Amino acid sequence: MPNRTGATKFILEFLEEVLPGGGNKEIYEEYLSKMSDEDFGRFIDRLDSGEEILNLIAPIMSEAKLNVQRNLAIARKLGHEFLERLWVTDPFTGETYLTPERYMVVDLPLRRQIQMLMKKISIPDDNRHVDELTGQPTGTSKGSKLSFPEIQVMHGQGLSRTIEELIKYRGGDEKAFNAMNRSIIESGGVSLDAIAPFSGGVRSTETLGVYLKAMHLDNNAAES
Repeated sequence: MPNRTGATKFILEFLEEVLPGGGNKEIYEEYLSKMSDEDFGRFIDRLDSGEEILNLIAPIMSEAKLNVQRNLAIARKLGHEFLERLWVTDPFTGETYLTPERYMVVDLPLRRQIQMLMKKISIPDDNRHVDELTGQPTGTSKGSKLSFPEIQVMHGQGLSRTIEELIKYRGGDEKAFNAMNRSIIESGGVSLDAIAPFSGGVRSTETLGVYLKAMHLDNNAAES
């Protein structure tokens, strides 16, 4: 089957060129050789449609290394352009325009965070127990934790004010927390902008500054 022979040669040669000595050529050579002509045809169709992609194995601590410049040269050989001008719609004006600069456009894997806030949430019994070192709720007053990966997800969604509320107003700034509670009690709601003048510093930042000074490391952590 001449077409199959040529397609197989093309795949194996470029896999080896992307990562010389990485073993991917041998893996796919064995994988493709076990396919019938019909299976191989369906495999090529899936590649054409984008339903399937060729996987590249690049183990860490291996002598075979990926190289950006080599990949760019391979892309030029294949007629592929990584950098593209993008059509972007301004979220405020609704105007769509073509970016003057080119940006890298690639397919990347996306893995959902297993550690999600809804899986860890609990209802606190009160809001009177506070950790002396961090100023954050603890014991029976603790409802949930917010990890750095979760903060990254929220930042990616543009929830900057939510992050501010959780890690500052509810995360150790005692003055801001008291102002928040007072506003909720008196008016039934709260605005972060309205209570901002009453905020202070986050206790954990002050504690970090004390620890560093105890190690004879001058710092301005308490001022940030």
